[in-house]
Amino acid sequence: MKKYLICIMGFALLTLMIHPLSEVFAEDTDTDQNILLENIALFSEILAIIEQEHIDDPDKKEQIEGAIKGMLRTLDPYSQFIPDYIAFRTQNQGNYGGVGMTVGIRDEGITVITPFKGNPAANAGVQSGDVISLIDGESTAVMSLDDAVELLRGEPGTSVSVTLNRPKVSRPIEVTITREVIRIPSVEKEIIGNNIGYIKINTFLQTTANDVDNALEEFNQHNIRGIILDLRFNPGGLLGSAVDISSDFLEPGQLVVYSKGKGGEIEPFKAVGPAREKLPLIVLVNGGSASASEIVAGAIKDHGRGLVMGSQTFGKASVQKVFSLNDSKAAVKLTVAHYFTPNDINIDEIGIKPDVETAYFSRSEVQMQVKLRGHQKIKSFVEENGDDVLEKLFVAEHAPREDRQSSKLLRSYRKLTDSLTDDQIILSDIGVKYVIALETKNIKDEIMHDPQVRAAMEQLKVLELFAKKN
Repeated sequence: MKKYLICIMGFALLTLMIHPLSEVFAEDTDTDQNILLENIALFSEILAIIEQEHIDDPDKKEQIEGAIKGMLRTLDPYSQFIPDYIAFRTQNQGNYGGVGMTVGIRDEGITVITPFKGNPAANAGVQSGDVISLIDGESTAVMSLDDAVELLRGEPGTSVSVTLNRPKVSRPIEVTITREVIRIPSVEKEIIGNNIGYIKINTFLQTTANDVDNALEEFNQHNIRGIILDLRFNPGGLLGSAVDISSDFLEPGQLVVYSKGKGGEIEPFKAVGPAREKLPLIVLVNGGSASASEIVAGAIKDHGRGLVMGSQTFGKASVQKVFSLNDSKAAVKLTVAHYFTPNDINIDEIGIKPDVETAYFSRSEVQMQVKLRGHQKIKSFVEENGDDVLEKLFVAEHAPREDRQSSKLLRSYRKLTDSLTDDQIILSDIGVKYVIALETKNIKDEIMHDPQVRAAMEQLKVLELFAKKN
């Protein structure tokens, strides 16, 4: 066995001497080389002690892979060892079994970036910013991001228990989530209010830019007055898609983003083709907006093309590159650069701060809304008054007092809100109407009763007036 370990050590040292990495050594100092060689010897010595003294007979392959993963974990949260690259690529294409949320690292904790609307995690009450402390009872304290993702994914129909630490909530929250096949539409579009084009991008895929172009073409046929680009809860995706979508609003040649790699190498990415839209533009972001979302929002903000509204973004915009390993099906994914906005903001460190901060529902209101979702009183109210009940309520609130039909509907609505208070469900008027919007089959209802969308619509009026004066 000692001969086996000596061979490992000798092979490691020989590899360092003949492998292409020796080109890197040529640039290092003698001290750096000595430190590296000394620690390889230390690693081999520890292997020998484990082999001779540990009560179990450890799996050699697992030991080496564990050491590699530990080494990569010291670099950054997104560098990763991939034992089977073919399986890895297959796993990350198309639909998959999971809980429907993306996670990242913040303050050394596994943090929820985005729970996708209508998917298991969001339906279970998981929120952006929640810190995952346990997955099926296993602590995430020393868990890599990729290991956490692996535990969260699984066969549709199976369940996973997740313990969450939520800001400003004293006790941990434990939820059990049943995995499903996750399907997320890349782009959603609607014409809302007084001819305002609304585009929500959930993720940046190869088809996303074309979907946005189609939406803009449709909007042009309806003479829209302004555009709301909703990037909230969008964890990112393909850089090329982000550049193409930014190009729809910027002038040709304007810088969208640039990456800065090791040694300070800079690679710029500029807007291409003629800008499609000159209309007033609002970009909505929040703490669930990351990566490609931050690239688009940063470009729009820095060039003054539109207003960025909402809350500060997540701050994840690093560039990863996959390196295949010689004579192996394995690969290693390393962070090789960071993205910077046109005004030299390192997105990966601080994210994008909006031009105008607008409030969403408070955490307590969101909890109340989760409690109210699917409540029989809400269902009955919609069934009694029709799927267009929110539109009727708007008309009723502006109708003359002598309008009996409107007065009857308003009394019914007040009776509903009073009864919810009796059930200890305390929500603002817009909070109750938002839950009603989720119950109706009218897609526009949910958009129109979102407080940040409403704020964006009001701000578009200001931008439109300003544009007319100039």
